[in-house]
Amino acid sequence: MKQPRTMPRSALEYAIGRPLWVAVVVLNLILAAVATVLCVWMYLHDTASMRPILGVLIAVPALWWVIAVTLWLTTLTRRRVSAEDISRASASVPGGILLPGSKLVPAMILVAALAAASTFAVAAVTVSGAWSVVWAVFAVLLLGPIVSHLISLRQSRRLFLHPRGLGSATFHLDAEVHWDDILSIDVGVGMNNSIVLKVAVRPGAVSYRERWRHPFSRRRGVIDVDPGALGVDGTLLWLALRLYRLERSTREELRGDRVPIRLLDPRAAVATTPQHVSAPVLSVFSPEGAIR
Repeated sequence: MKQPRTMPRSALEYAIGRPLWVAVVVLNLILAAVATVLCVWMYLHDTASMRPILGVLIAVPALWWVIAVTLWLTTLTRRRVSAEDISRASASVPGGILLPGSKLVPAMILVAALAAASTFAVAAVTVSGAWSVVWAVFAVLLLGPIVSHLISLRQSRRLFLHPRGLGSATFHLDAEVHWDDILSIDVGVGMNNSIVLKVAVRPGAVSYRERWRHPFSRRRGVIDVDPGALGVDGTLLWLALRLYRLERSTREELRGDRVPIRLLDPRAAVATTPQHVSAPVLSVFSPEGAIR
């Protein structure tokens, strides 16, 4: 019987599997190195003729390195918060548990977009004729993602869990809702192609509050919770959110006196979660480090 895998960070990693995705990232690193060596060799082999396109010879391998490093940092790295990190963050908002988020993904995508726009701009001023216009158009088209992620970097990422419900701040939305007004919690794809937990709210829920913060966002009627940005194992977070939604008595551990061990310890989380709560999760994903 095939064992469930750990929750990936990106939709592409989820689609093709982590081993193949690791191979894709490694291949990009190798190709970036090859492109660098090739461009250096071309310039040294015929410096006189290559000098007019020196900008392109520098920009192309630089862009490839940026893309390869971005893929590695935003999909293969696993930032993990500790109980101390959560306790320090929670001290600023008494009455609950605050999971502070990271801006790594939008920051790296912004860097990649800036690198691509710069490369296309260099190509536009280097070549002539119709190709100059084509590369210029590509550079201009990247202004949208650049502005979008500049706006995104101004917004904090966080998840606040308390006995009444949860409050989430993400790329595009500040929202809060009571546990009893949550319809379902499922896995889906969020902004920047990341794997998120989709918290669907009951239609007409009185406790639901939202504030849309990004002009390019489309209202979808759900709250996205990004485990990768929060630095917690996605499977453990999914188990915890389902438990608090379905088992009212467990919500008392969210009063902020101490960090719930289920958010950080896979063995404790699996052992203390009823089967009717954990089965839909553990049939799809396995917590990192869990003995099953």
